[in-house]
Amino acid sequence: MSEIEKRTMPKGYALLWIVITAVYGIWMTFFMRNTVLVSYETEAQRTVDGYLQTDITGMIGRHWLYPVWVVVSCLALILFIVYIKKVLYAESLGKVTAVICLILLIAGCFYINWYGLLDVTKNDGTPAQFIDKVTYITASMTGLEYPWLFRGWGILASASIFLNTMYCYRKYDYNSKLGVILGSIGSAAIFITVNCPSYGEKKDFSVPRCLGHWAGAALFAVCCAAPLVIFLISKAKKEKGRYLGGLIAFCIVLLALAVFIVLGYKSAIIENIPMTAAYILLFMLNFTSFFDKEKTIA
Repeated sequence: MSEIEKRTMPKGYALLWIVITAVYGIWMTFFMRNTVLVSYETEAQRTVDGYLQTDITGMIGRHWLYPVWVVVSCLALILFIVYIKKVLYAESLGKVTAVICLILLIAGCFYINWYGLLDVTKNDGTPAQFIDKVTYITASMTGLEYPWLFRGWGILASASIFLNTMYCYRKYDYNSKLGVILGSIGSAAIFITVNCPSYGEKKDFSVPRCLGHWAGAALFAVCCAAPLVIFLISKAKKEKGRYLGGLIAFCIVLLALAVFIVLGYKSAIIENIPMTAAYILLFMLNFTSFFDKEKTIA
């Protein structure tokens, strides 16, 4: 394959994101509008774990915000085509690209951890303590009180992780169609979660809202971690050393999260551990010389 062909983005990636954005736009316009602006405003839908939430959508009395959100979120999705083309298939990684990726990486890491410590109210109406945020209050449960901040969480987390994963691929002259596709699916999936408010501590997957929320979150977690794991496996097979160490450490963190979830321990702080680990790993890969023993592409 020539260098020109190597640096040309396959049309399939753009088509994938166009289809994702179109399907999302149709879903939000024709299927979710009444759900968000009518169903989620009823007391029954706003009562989570026996506690009546004030406004789980952030749109009660401000319905004009809904079309604004649909447009903004569609634009956020279509930007992933730019991330792939301008980073993974860039002829070279310039300083501007590096600065943008670094800023988003730091902002994403700061935001998710700050968000996980926001003051929230427990079911009994009392303020949650730090131990509550460690043991059971998840990012999505926090989103019941801060719906717009939760939407920002979804946009920033997906964009910052995906963009920096593409930067990592390009820097090390690596490419994986599976990694790009899985990362795309995971990044898009979080937009389902932020549009389906948390169902609280209980789970009832017969309820579309609960099923959509959990399915989106699970796809986001698995599919956004997969491209980085795929990269580390490929490098570890060839070069071992620090790549193997990074792979083992990252997989241990992911496995620990899975164990916590199976045992019933979940919270925003617990959820943030693997995400923070991903941010740290991407920072070390992209912006330090820790893994730069072998040749990289600047």
